[in-house]
Amino acid sequence: MGLKFVKNRVREFRELNAWSIAELARRAELVPQTISKMERGIPTSRNSKLKVAKALGEKFEEIFLEDDTSSA
Repeated sequence: MGLKFVKNRVREFRELNAWSIAELARRAELVPQTISKMERGIPTSRNSKLKVAKALGEKFEEIFLEDDTSSA
């Protein structure tokens, strides 16, 4: 079974704020590697995703287009 890539808009919202990966990581209290993984679609924890959504000031559903809770 292959690695499932997660569609999201993290990079889009980060760039709208003119933030670097490091800046978003700082605001979300995460390490930059986690933000980088998210932007590449590599699965990360739901807690990390929630921190990023809060840091960006956006709804979770607006950023993470497909989450494991939405597939039935």
